[in-house]
Amino acid sequence: MQVKGAALKTTRDFVKTKFPADYKRWIDNLPDSTKKYYESLIDVGGWFPMKESYLVPINKVAEMFYAGNYKKCGDEMGQYSAEVALKGFYKVFLLIATPNYLVQRATKIILTFYTPSEVEAVEIGPKSAGMKIKVFPEISEALEYRMAGWCKKALELSNCTNINYVISKSLAKGDSTTEITYTWQ
Repeated sequence: MQVKGAALKTTRDFVKTKFPADYKRWIDNLPDSTKKYYESLIDVGGWFPMKESYLVPINKVAEMFYAGNYKKCGDEMGQYSAEVALKGFYKVFLLIATPNYLVQRATKIILTFYTPSEVEAVEIGPKSAGMKIKVFPEISEALEYRMAGWCKKALELSNCTNINYVISKSLAKGDSTTEITYTWQ
């Protein structure tokens, strides 16, 4: 499985921004096979091996800064990533797109960042939407929460309030799919 370099850059920038005093310690705690990706210029359009370049660093963030709490780590990383991705020109788009459409677009974005993967949006109701991840060979619990946090922030930026999500099924925990349901007001 492979991941786009932009996801690596966002991971690195998240640690630099949120934990600047501990950034070097984070880098130093990465295995040499992973460290090389973060100590050099990251080709944001390039493809990288999922586990060593992306999952290992995310899990290290969870371990070092969140006491192994993958939900809190993934939420914050996903929300940071959405904030970065959806600034400027795209902010206007957020104001005119429906929340269900935003979740649908988020599934398309996932497909451009992770290969191979198969993800679809599920329209549930006027104040709810879902995402079903059917194929994602190397997904982790932290990454599921990162994706959920990204969508939650996109919904927030589109002026939804009281946003919640539930991961009712998890590929990372052995289920046949990952299913995430969002609700809002």
